[in-house]
Amino acid sequence: MLKKLFNINPGEGLPTLILFIYFFAFVAISITGSAARDAYFLNMVDRDYLPLMFLAVAIVLTLVIEIYSRLSKNRDLIQTTTISGLLFAFSLVFIQNKLEGWVIPFLYVWMEVITVITITQFWILAADVFNPRQAKRLFGLLGAGGALAAIIIGSSIKYYVSLFGSENLLFATIGFLGIVILMANLIRPYRNTNELKNHSTKKDKKQQSDKLFTPYLKSLAIIIGLAAIVSRIIDYQFKMTAVAVFPLQDDLVNFFGKYYAITGFATMIIQLFITSRLLSRFGVLIAILILPISLMIGSLGFFLSPILAAVFLSKFSDQVFKFTVHNASIQLFWIPIKNTIKTKLKPIIEGSIRAGLEGLSGILIFIVVTIFNTPIHYLSLSIVLISIYWIKKSFPLKELYVDALQSAIEKRQLNFEELTLDIQDQTMVKTIETALNNADESQQIFALDIIKDIPLTPWKQSLNRLLDKGHVTVKKEILNISFNDDIIDDQRIINLIETDKELDIDAIAIAGKRGLNNAVTAINKHLEDPEIEKRIIAAAALNTIDPDSSNIAKKLLIDALQSTDEKLISVAINQLSFDNQILPDDTLIHYLNDSSFVIRNAALLVAETRRAPEFLPVIIHSLADSRSAIPARTALTAYNEQDVINILIQYAQDSNAQKSLVIGILRTLKKYPTQQSIDIILSKVNPTTPPIQAEAVDTLMHIAREIPLKKEDIFITKGELINTARYAYEIIIALSQIEDSNENQLLRYFLQNEIRKLIPVIMKLGIMDKPETQIETYIQYVLNNESDKLPYVLEFFENIFSKEEREIVNSLIDTISIDEKCEIARKHFDQLTTDLN
Repeated sequence: MLKKLFNINPGEGLPTLILFIYFFAFVAISITGSAARDAYFLNMVDRDYLPLMFLAVAIVLTLVIEIYSRLSKNRDLIQTTTISGLLFAFSLVFIQNKLEGWVIPFLYVWMEVITVITITQFWILAADVFNPRQAKRLFGLLGAGGALAAIIIGSSIKYYVSLFGSENLLFATIGFLGIVILMANLIRPYRNTNELKNHSTKKDKKQQSDKLFTPYLKSLAIIIGLAAIVSRIIDYQFKMTAVAVFPLQDDLVNFFGKYYAITGFATMIIQLFITSRLLSRFGVLIAILILPISLMIGSLGFFLSPILAAVFLSKFSDQVFKFTVHNASIQLFWIPIKNTIKTKLKPIIEGSIRAGLEGLSGILIFIVVTIFNTPIHYLSLSIVLISIYWIKKSFPLKELYVDALQSAIEKRQLNFEELTLDIQDQTMVKTIETALNNADESQQIFALDIIKDIPLTPWKQSLNRLLDKGHVTVKKEILNISFNDDIIDDQRIINLIETDKELDIDAIAIAGKRGLNNAVTAINKHLEDPEIEKRIIAAAALNTIDPDSSNIAKKLLIDALQSTDEKLISVAINQLSFDNQILPDDTLIHYLNDSSFVIRNAALLVAETRRAPEFLPVIIHSLADSRSAIPARTALTAYNEQDVINILIQYAQDSNAQKSLVIGILRTLKKYPTQQSIDIILSKVNPTTPPIQAEAVDTLMHIAREIPLKKEDIFITKGELINTARYAYEIIIALSQIEDSNENQLLRYFLQNEIRKLIPVIMKLGIMDKPETQIETYIQYVLNNESDKLPYVLEFFENIFSKEEREIVNSLIDTISIDEKCEIARKHFDQLTTDLN
């Protein structure tokens, strides 16, 4: 019953109970320790020094956390928690026996150290156990443990004091420290089950340090710091007003107990019934705004009416909302952070930085109130101003949270298409030089591919060396990229024709392209070569150098074109790019329509060179065949862009066009990111033709990453997301009606596969307004059902989708039962097709 009431899934019950008790014990430590130290200090020390205690806390906490960070580095957190818990317990035993003089202010500071380190350890352990999706459901319940502690411990303090006296309150604190140590050890088996594994190479320590405080963590630190400053000012106002009303120590302790009981009850209600629902329904932004808004309203009340009841409301808001929706949100913000960084920075941000700002606020309070004798309710004006800034900073933090979720689940890769080379850049020249001199052939080929379209002068020596001693594949690539360059001199080309059996055919082709008259004699010898391919290339070279010099060469080329051998025809076509006599345009169009993709691809290369407008329709028809699509797309790049777009759109709009042609056109439109292209692509985003829809969405995503889509285009994609999801849910409903038996396996597999094909389309449609998202990685996590990554993907979608979208999409890709998915479908869609036939 409890699991159902609090939305606890199988396997989550025991770790939730352990952490519930853990947090109960922590809050009990905080209440008993704080009530004792506040009462002792306010009754046994000059109250004017209270703001200076805030400064002392900041200094000591900063030093202690630095020491703690160094000692706990690379140590098991549970072992660290156990040792620190024992140290705190023994220190409190010592303090309990020395409650006088300097020990009182020391206790004030030391309790803050105990509280900060204990709560930091708790939330790091909780984040190790639960992923973001679980955290949204369960962190509120864990917080309810603290609220229950506030109710029970707060209301029990009065009876404890009457039995044992307020001077013995620290013994209760020591007992709860023992429970914390026990729970920390019991949670050990449930740690790290959902942690994203981040592997990184060792880097320079300074670089690592520079990268730790990212803009995201800086924004998070600002929010935590602002909350600390406001909380400290309100705490000061509350305590000074309370001690004025309750001057006796026991009365003051009893008042604090009642306060903790009341706030504990309110916290319990919010944690159990509001926090998780608020986070799931409205997300972290709304949750993070509740505290500053409530504190601003409460402080205005105390400013206008400076009485205990008014400041009680401010303190009540701070205590209740800070430890419920605000704290749950802050812990969610920490979850995407890499564990090693979180372990290092969480104590610093939530300890040292927070304490430092509290110390600064203590100094300012001391100056304003003690030195300038300003009434304490005037401090409320500063809270109002800070709250306004706090609200303003919360909005960019939400955006950075989404980015942090992305970087927690994405695999970033270098985009070589963005690589640009400058031959004046000596570093780049040297890098390419190193690759060319590498013994690895693949490195050499890669370097040659990079420099093929730029002047080769900086690498002339290396290229000639490789032409002498490199592998034949490397030599051929060097000749291929340097045919129109003086890097390889003419005489060397002639020598290769005469003496190198492996490179002579490549050298002949270069001689023809360069028009080397001195090479004619050497080329003529190859007209009678046993290899027919070599004879054709030699004939083409001679025909290019001097068209009137050899009838034998012309006859060889004409005979090759009239052959029935597709390889021979393609070789001849490739050699006749600029010969309109032997290969006129109408003959080339015939070859562009040939049934053989080998011949068609050779003709496409020539069409790219000649650029005649009449070739465009036949080039576009080649897009329908995947074997010719790439050379066809390459050929289109040689033509006027607008002419290409117009004809592509014309064919795409043809209702009689082959599906394969439409798909080929959609793929080609990736190279033409114009509004015309976007409009025709959007018209094809229809779930009734799944293969075309999938290609259209892929193309739209590619374009969106180059130019932002208009709002009206995004609106269309959101509509198509809903339409496609409806179609997917209809398939799920059909699937639910088919019995899972051997005779139905084929049909069930077919329907499951249809859903599997629709999920990537739906996920891509959902992030068209955030195209920088590496959605392909997310899709793999979902399709591979990677249980450790899926919660992060779902959390990401929850923070970028509207409420309707996230319920529809997340329910579709989440690992819930088919019956639950059918229920979601009926909730969101009217007139669903539910007839299995």
